[in-house]
Amino acid sequence: KKIKVKNTLKVLTDSAKVIRKISSAKFISITGSSGKTSLKELLAFSLNKLSPTAFSKNSFNNKYGVPLSLMNLKKFHNFGVFEVGMDKAGEINNLTKIIQPELAVITNISYAHIKNFNNLSEIASAKAEIMNNILPGGTIVLNKDDKYFRFLEKKAIRKKLNIISFSKNKISSNIYIKKIFDYNSKIKILLKVNKTEKLFIINKNLKSYIENILASICVISQYFELSKIDEKIFLNFKIPSARGNLYKIKIKKMTIHLIDESYNSNPLSLKFAIENFNNYKTKERKILILGNMLELGKFSKKLHRNVSKVINRSEINKVYVIGKDIKETFYGLSKSKKGKILRNKNEIYELIKRDLNNNDHLMIKGSNSTGLQQIVSNIKKGKIHAL
Repeated sequence: KKIKVKNTLKVLTDSAKVIRKISSAKFISITGSSGKTSLKELLAFSLNKLSPTAFSKNSFNNKYGVPLSLMNLKKFHNFGVFEVGMDKAGEINNLTKIIQPELAVITNISYAHIKNFNNLSEIASAKAEIMNNILPGGTIVLNKDDKYFRFLEKKAIRKKLNIISFSKNKISSNIYIKKIFDYNSKIKILLKVNKTEKLFIINKNLKSYIENILASICVISQYFELSKIDEKIFLNFKIPSARGNLYKIKIKKMTIHLIDESYNSNPLSLKFAIENFNNYKTKERKILILGNMLELGKFSKKLHRNVSKVINRSEINKVYVIGKDIKETFYGLSKSKKGKILRNKNEIYELIKRDLNNNDHLMIKGSNSTGLQQIVSNIKKGKIHAL
């Protein structure tokens, strides 16, 4: 069936607003500079174990994606988890007018999409727009480890919102980590939740998801009694594609361990990825291929150069770059870590075939439009022949 209208986006948005109005589900919005999609996936996965939950697919977080996500909400859903993105001021305010969440989460504040802003404070203000449309008496979940926590907390207080904070180690937060320890092939996380303790068991590959786990627990605690939540609620979660997934790739007689971080890149997500890569336990070499971080505007040169400082502190052995902006990272590397500036994707394939050793670990990361995701896909399929 087809219906002709003057403005398709307006009809889509108005339809989504009607669905929001008649739905009895609890609505949750997530924004932040990094980790929005990963948190949305983890939270939806865990909430769905407790009650039927709808959530935005992929990164459906703009003026089209948000109303489309609401259109997928069904009558039987008790929760809706929606990601909200932006690249300029005012967008989050407009999107959350549609969602009208009871609860919202701000993951962190960083330089992602800063090309349309003058500084980080302006980004923090834009992310804080999510608070404008939280329903009266609603809740905001904030990262107490983020340097803009106090700035966001003040805004939340003025709006008379309930504030739930999480932290890796700050005991003044509502939820923080008391202890982490290995448990066979798993990890046990002992949390302090207000005045009580709660244990969770996760797979080791989720160790880099600690902040997302803390944020998810903050949300879950507002709707369910944590003492009754299964300690293995996060155990079977599968990391979304291209966000740190580990693959064992056979190339002729050689095996390489590929860490796929090719889904987008910004200064904070790249820093996290490098630190996680550095923590991989291996006696073999760690090789890094980096593409440009985009949408950084006038800050691009400085932010790319700053990445080299993180790499120089790490145990990563060699770094190769492809792209104009990422050359600044290469120039700032210590001599021993400099691999090569690559000119095209064929040189990536040749590098893998000729310069990697058996059991080397290789991580690839860059912004979406660099094309690195397709290159990684080809590597996983064994299609590394020069064109």
